[in-house]
Amino acid sequence: MGKNSSEKEKILRSFFGEHESSPLVLEPDKFFLLKKNGILDADVMLQLQSEVESMIGDGCFALIDREEVNAFAMEKDGIPVIALYAGAVKKILCAASVLMLSDAFLPEVGDMAACYHDISSDMCTLKTNDEKDSVLKMTVSGDPCRENLGYMIACLAIHFVVYHEVGHHENGHVKKLKEKYNLYYSETPYTWISDEYLEERKRMELEADMYAVDMLIEKIDSLMESWSKYLDMDITYSEMFQLIVPALVIVKESLPTEVSRVEEIEKSYYLPNIIRISIIVMVIASQPHIKNVVYPDILELFTENEEFRVQFEELYGIKVFDDNSQLTKEAYEKYYSLMIADTEQLYADIFVGNHLRTTFLSDVKAMNWFLYQYK
Repeated sequence: MGKNSSEKEKILRSFFGEHESSPLVLEPDKFFLLKKNGILDADVMLQLQSEVESMIGDGCFALIDREEVNAFAMEKDGIPVIALYAGAVKKILCAASVLMLSDAFLPEVGDMAACYHDISSDMCTLKTNDEKDSVLKMTVSGDPCRENLGYMIACLAIHFVVYHEVGHHENGHVKKLKEKYNLYYSETPYTWISDEYLEERKRMELEADMYAVDMLIEKIDSLMESWSKYLDMDITYSEMFQLIVPALVIVKESLPTEVSRVEEIEKSYYLPNIIRISIIVMVIASQPHIKNVVYPDILELFTENEEFRVQFEELYGIKVFDDNSQLTKEAYEKYYSLMIADTEQLYADIFVGNHLRTTFLSDVKAMNWFLYQYK
């Protein structure tokens, strides 16, 4: 039996303090409003909340009434807690919807007349119901197909963030921080912590990411079942795994800090965000059961579009097909790396106005440092 709202309030107020807004804990069914335009619905969030609380035992998963973009795992008085801030949910929802407004993103999907060539993030605003300020509503492009995809991308992103925090509990990170370093909050400032702690935290973050990857893949079927119920839209496994790429880019861009230089990596427990997300996507793409689903579509793309294949081979200096007319490992991995880079670039164009070419290998020193440390 999960904890009710008042019990969660009591646990969290002992951490946040009594001066915080009231209520501190938001109930998903009061925060979300199910709409046909792609808003993340309350039922899916309630299902996620119930699932997470069963995974962490006698703990609680709480949606926090704060505008910060953050999530954390902690243990208070022996009770495991996972918290997701409302601000993080809003930012993810907004980012996914704005992406779907762009005619540069998935141009083969839906009614492109509903999209825009030049857009900015202020074109998609989050609004609350006039009568119930806790109810979140959003209006996006007007094309149901694109709005539904935006919903699914946001949903994947939110689930990944939450599963990452679950991973900290499941891998014993929170308990270890408390027992070894006398810390009960995983995001405690680390400026005074030893090099040993920083190295340990780096590995913890990677382990939590890998846990989130495994959980996301495991839950794909149940998510697709929920989406078909509310959206009346069929989607293939191959399409689903392609949506994970923009979802993870949104997660990356929503993180509060960006580590980009070697000196910063050595002083931080986070890898550069673009490297972090690239590793996650490559881990997903390399899993045999996923490769079996995605591989035929990529093979068909190169087979039917010879001009694209020739350009691809000349540009990157790799062979697309082996002697048996099968896709080479190098071509498969490069295709996914380009998906990451292209989505990253599109996101930067829309939200930052950065039109310089970006790739997940832009910081060569940082990648080399990672390979040396975690080979």
